[in-house]
Amino acid sequence: MDISWMELAFGALVVIAQGLSFWFMYWLFKKLRKPKSVAPAYAPGTGLDGKAIAVLATFIGLRRLPWVALASNSLNPVFRLEGQQVIYRVLCQKQRPLGDVSRVDMRSAYGTFNLVFEFADSPFTLIVNLGSASRMAYVLSLMPPGIPLSERAQAARLAGNAAQYQPWV
Repeated sequence: MDISWMELAFGALVVIAQGLSFWFMYWLFKKLRKPKSVAPAYAPGTGLDGKAIAVLATFIGLRRLPWVALASNSLNPVFRLEGQQVIYRVLCQKQRPLGDVSRVDMRSAYGTFNLVFEFADSPFTLIVNLGSASRMAYVLSLMPPGIPLSERAQAARLAGNAAQYQPWV
């Protein structure tokens, strides 16, 4: 039985490659099992005067199909109410006057709490995932009174006001 150095080197290379592949699968499994961090808690007054509202994700959707997202941003979403402007980032940062908002709707399912902003001059919507019902009620309470709200959004706003929402809890 004559084993050449090429066969020995190839065998060692196979063992090293298998070890690295098992290590990579272990590392990937550990990384995927870590829970995602939630958005930080609100402090009183957050959201007005140009302060950003912490959100989990922002989406661009279609007006007729609010659960279908054409684009999303969960890495660095921005949602800010500044004076009479809505500033948001999905693909790039944009700002629109609050007067362009034709309706604000509320959607929730499977742990997502979304505000859907429909614009009068666009077939697209801005969808903001706030992460909890209390945050959604808080953001709805920040909306100026001239913004039309759907029945669901009005009920969520009233429920948040009735519970006397304390954003720091």
